[in-house]
Amino acid sequence: MACEQLEIAQRYLTDQLKLNPTELDAFVKEVTNSLRVIMDRLDEAIDEGDFDEIIITAHTLKGSLANLGLAEMSIVAKNIELGAQSTTPAHLACYFMRLKRELTCLL
Repeated sequence: MACEQLEIAQRYLTDQLKLNPTELDAFVKEVTNSLRVIMDRLDEAIDEGDFDEIIITAHTLKGSLANLGLAEMSIVAKNIELGAQSTTPAHLACYFMRLKRELTCLL
């Protein structure tokens, strides 16, 4: 199964950081481990309704995704951050599920 987000990140990292294939694979593996931790923390915060933690974690995720060249996914993380800031959690879980679905190959 092709993973669009992984392909976008690999292209971006190759173009921006000039990583060779071996370095790219190692870097992506390291980043995906970090993303997995962030996503788990965000999932738990949403489940618990911990808006402060949601804001902090979504902000971290937004930056991490932007650093991978995943602008669209970064915007989704920003929407989670903004939703938590306004304490209107109506769409937080929906945004999170979209991230989880789109980032499956990275996680």
